[in-house]
Amino acid sequence: MAVAGRLTGRLDWPETWTVGIAEPVNRVVDWMTAHLYSGVPYIGGTADWAGHFTTWVLDPMRDGLQWLPWWSVLLIVAALAWVIGTWRTALTAVLAMAAIGVLGVWKPSLDTLSQVLAAVVVTLVVGFAVGIAAARSDRLERLLRPVLDVFQTMPQFVYLIPVVALFGVGRAPAVAAAIVYALPAVVRITTQGLRQVDPSALEASGSLGATSWQQLRQVQLPLARPALLLAVNQGLVLVLAVVVIGGLVGGGALGYDVVFGLAQGDLATGLVAGGAIVCLGLMLDRVTQPTERRAKKGA
Repeated sequence: MAVAGRLTGRLDWPETWTVGIAEPVNRVVDWMTAHLYSGVPYIGGTADWAGHFTTWVLDPMRDGLQWLPWWSVLLIVAALAWVIGTWRTALTAVLAMAAIGVLGVWKPSLDTLSQVLAAVVVTLVVGFAVGIAAARSDRLERLLRPVLDVFQTMPQFVYLIPVVALFGVGRAPAVAAAIVYALPAVVRITTQGLRQVDPSALEASGSLGATSWQQLRQVQLPLARPALLLAVNQGLVLVLAVVVIGGLVGGGALGYDVVFGLAQGDLATGLVAGGAIVCLGLMLDRVTQPTERRAKKGA
């Protein structure tokens, strides 16, 4: 084909072989905006969902975190990190959180943290449910594989386009984009962790009369605990990555500071917000990822 193309002088891709997808995609987006954004009978539209999610979930979580004294937040972080890991893990998490206060962006960081926690809860609920279903069904796992491949290879910014069309601008669209971006990783890790459970353990529980639900709850989930903790860890990190760029669509908090510093050339504002994001990610990683020694002890 290369030689034939060279001999015929066709060095460029033939225009007649191209298929334009811009027009049909725009028609789909226009239909979704016209029919799903608002006015849907009984269930409301996506704009209503975004408003309710902001009012009932994001606002209370942000106000609750910002109401807590700074020292109580450090104590909570230390306790969670100590339970999951060791005293070194707890010390690292506390120092990372304390650095946020030293940088002077305590309240915006807690605002970002509230968005991350809200998105992670939804991601884990949906991701664990889909991952468990995929682990118990080969057909469903095969059907999900190309879908997860597509979602995991798309850039982060791409997810902001459809969520703005459906939900408008604000913190809820940023959370929605973060959920979609982190969901494939959680589903895959959960599915793999459950499938790697020793078959002899399932066979033994089945021979003792355990039902399928009992095998899942009392055998598979406990044995797949390291994989589930890894799913939580990766979900947090991926959600944080998108919630931050949600400042482009009205997410506010640290994401807005980063965007403002980039747009205005304000290095100080952008650098401080970036440092706070790194500290926040380090704290979340230490709180959710057990150390090797504690993992072996728990095993």
